[in-house]
Order: sequence, then C-alpha cells, then structure tokens
Amino acid sequence: METVFRQVLLQAGLEIFGPLLQQRVDQIDAAYQPKPQSRRHGRRPLGVSTLFGQVTVRRDYYHGPDGGHCPADALLGLEGSATPALARLVCRAAAQQPYGAASRDLAEYGAIQFEERQIQRVVQQIGPACEPWLASVPSTAKAVPIVYVSCDGTGTPMRKEELQGRKGRQEDGSAKTREVKLGAVFTQHKVDEKGRPMRDHQSTTYVGSFQSAEVFALLLRDEARRRAVGAAQQVIFLSDGAAWTEEIARQCFAGAVSILDFYHAAQRVHKLAALVPSTDKKLASRWIKLLLKDQVVKVITQAKALQESLPELTDPDDNLGFLQRHQQRMKYGSYRKKGWFIGSGVIEAGCKNVIGKRLKQSGMFWSESGATCVLNFRTLLLSQRFDAFWKHRHNVHAARNDCLPLAA
Repeated sequence: METVFRQVLLQAGLEIFGPLLQQRVDQIDAAYQPKPQSRRHGRRPLGVSTLFGQVTVRRDYYHGPDGGHCPADALLGLEGSATPALARLVCRAAAQQPYGAASRDLAEYGAIQFEERQIQRVVQQIGPACEPWLASVPSTAKAVPIVYVSCDGTGTPMRKEELQGRKGRQEDGSAKTREVKLGAVFTQHKVDEKGRPMRDHQSTTYVGSFQSAEVFALLLRDEARRRAVGAAQQVIFLSDGAAWTEEIARQCFAGAVSILDFYHAAQRVHKLAALVPSTDKKLASRWIKLLLKDQVVKVITQAKALQESLPELTDPDDNLGFLQRHQQRMKYGSYRKKGWFIGSGVIEAGCKNVIGKRLKQSGMFWSESGATCVLNFRTLLLSQRFDAFWKHRHNVHAARNDCLPLAA
C-alpha cells in the first residue's frame, strides 16, 4: 500500500510541478535581454526529466553568431534534458556504485526511473568540468598548526585499447591496469592523552588523476595551496618512498618535513633480516626498535656488516640501498615526540576507498575518460566538496544569459 501511495503522490506532484516549471520558463523568457545580433525563432518543446518524472516545457529559442540558445535552459541549469536536482542525484549515486546498481537504487529509494546508459551519459557530460573547477577555486582555509600532504598510486583495470604499448607485470610483459595517482591533504590540531596525533575530523581532501607525475604534482600543489599550506606552522610530506612521490616533495613542497611511511620501512627491515641465515629470530624486531629510536644508521651498519661477512648473501630488492637512500626521512623517534604521524595510512586507505571501492570491482574495465569522470565525482564527494561544485555549475549555466559578460 505504501509503494502504491508513493506512486500516486509522485504523479500528483508531477501534475503540479509541470505547470510550475512552465510558469518559471515563461518568466525567464519574458525577462530575457538577447545579445546583439541574436534573433528569436519561436518556441521549442523539450522533454525534461525531473525528480517527479518526465514533463514537457516550451521555451524561446534564439540564434546568433555563437549558435543556438534557449535562455530558460541556462537559467534553470538544465543538464541536457535533466534538471540540476536530478543530475546531481544521479552523479552522486554513480560516484558510489556501478551504473546499473545506481539505476536500481534510484528506482527503489526515490522511484526515479533513470536507465544505466542515461546515468553514464550524464556523468560523462558533467565529469570533465570538475578538474577545471578544482584548479580555479580560491583558498578559503584558515591557517592551521600542521598540514599533511601525501600521495600514492594504484592500478585500475582498463580496456585493451587503453593499454597498447604499455609495459606490465604479466608473463608476456603486457599490462592489465593503468596507474591512478591519488593525493590527500589533511590537517592536525592536537594529540590524544598519550601524545599520539589526531587527524582533524573530515579534514581530508583528495585529488586523483591518470596524468603523468609532472601534471599530477601541479594538481596536488594547487590543492595544498587551497588548504592554506603556505600559512601552516608545519608542513609534512608522507610517502612510501617511490621515486615519483619523492620528486613531487622536492619540487612542490620544498621546506616540508619529508617522512618515509614507517610501515614500508619496517617491511624493508623484515625482508633484509629474512635474508640472513641466522637463528636469531628477533633480529627484525631489534632493528625496528632501533628505527623508533632514530638509530637507522645502526641498522644500516649492522646489515652492511652481515652482508660483508656473508659474500654469498644477495639482496635482490636492494632493501639496504632503500634504507640508505631514505635514512634522513626515518627519524621516527623525533617525529613521535613531536606528535606527528609517521605512517601513510590515510593515503593507503584512500587508494582503497576512493579508487578501489568504485573502479576496481569484479568485471570492470575502463576507458580513461570514463574512469576519470567517475573519479572526479568520487573525490568531490569524499572531500565534502560535492555541493560546492553544483552551486558553481548552476552559476556557470546562468552566466550564459549575460548579454554583456565582463572580461573578469
């Protein structure tokens, strides 16, 4: 009975909303001031998808040097033939689950009939506008004691045509995935009663891209600037030691304290200890305790001495070299005394939650453009910036009616 009653209410709402929408269109058309050399060519019908269902409106059509234009479409913020409220809901659903599941949930939760292919078209139409908006948003953040910047990459399954000529880890040397780079910026104001750092609630924002490390570095730098990294008392860069992440730290965050993720360092120590044919099963534990006391030099010295005493010992992953290259970033005892994070758990979890949870489900194979559009909406949603983007987009649509746009 409830389901039937909901359908009746929605139908009644549609019968009321349709005339109201047409009334608003008539008001817009009556008040519109056309651009020079733009001429009205009568009224044209449009089927509009709304939260209540499909309605048809008739609006004025103008044609000028810049092409055809319906003023009502712009001021209402229509996304193709969908209202902005519906388009926003569709993109939110698509950011969290596959298109088919999003279509079914929209029907179940809101009695909104929107097919899977329609959802995909809306997402791919609006998604490319996210990145320019992210790059243009001015900083509104206040100065904070500590700003953390972190980045990492994870593979996303792609279509065959997206992988032509790319090297991978399969037996034949080909690739099945492409790397998505993800960056995270978050803040810290305090520590707990035991002196452990506490990340500020909902302070984490993300940027993601399939672009090269050089291009991604600029995106991450711009996001850090928006978060007032320049006014922070302390900037900390956390990474797992990958070469491209270190280059970003060097070029874009000079002066920041660069910390190697403790768990990656501990993993290297375990691998190094496992190479030694010794009955000392606590060697790795002792070395890790030395790391936590700012004594990475002792670990390196002892490991080097063991290698020299065992000429047959090989280190195929160059674990010792890794520790030597990053020893200036491994002062974990000092970092903990200052109440700083020493692990890159935020970005590691981000790779799973932001990217993996949506783009790496069973049977998924993406084009770069399709994956990028979904990734854009997902980073907006999980960065608490989704609503701000839609307000901006409505203003952009409305500005198309300005007959004298300012150069600014």
